[in-house]
Amino acid sequence: MFFIALIAGLATPFVMSTLDRMELQTSARQITSALRYARSEAITVKKSVVFNGDLTHNQFWVIPAHENVAPRIVSLNDPVRLDHFLDKGQKETFRDGEFTITFFPQDNSSGGLIGMGIGKPEESESHYVIDIDPITGKTKFEKENE
Repeated sequence: MFFIALIAGLATPFVMSTLDRMELQTSARQITSALRYARSEAITVKKSVVFNGDLTHNQFWVIPAHENVAPRIVSLNDPVRLDHFLDKGQKETFRDGEFTITFFPQDNSSGGLIGMGIGKPEESESHYVIDIDPITGKTKFEKENE
């Protein structure tokens, strides 16, 4: 009985950190999907579409081109957090507050880099970066190498 309790006690942190990393990857895919939707919507309806992120409250939403449709605000689950946003055009990094990425009908965007992690930045071992190309408006996410 003692050995079972010992093994369970040692295995729990590994299982929990694996679940956190899976949640981080799922959230990164969810944000990437919302960004791709915004780009597609801008091209289809031939109007600018804005993706908004809130670093303080760990939320994001897309303001659709249709004026009478309210945005659906999505909150990220703990312990996943939006860490920072790098505005490539202005070479400025935001660590709190809101940021926007605008997708234009001509298939381009304002661009940027969204950083995500687990827990506090100094404690996190897993980071993902979502890159939005300003020329093509395409998005991709990848695990950040430290």
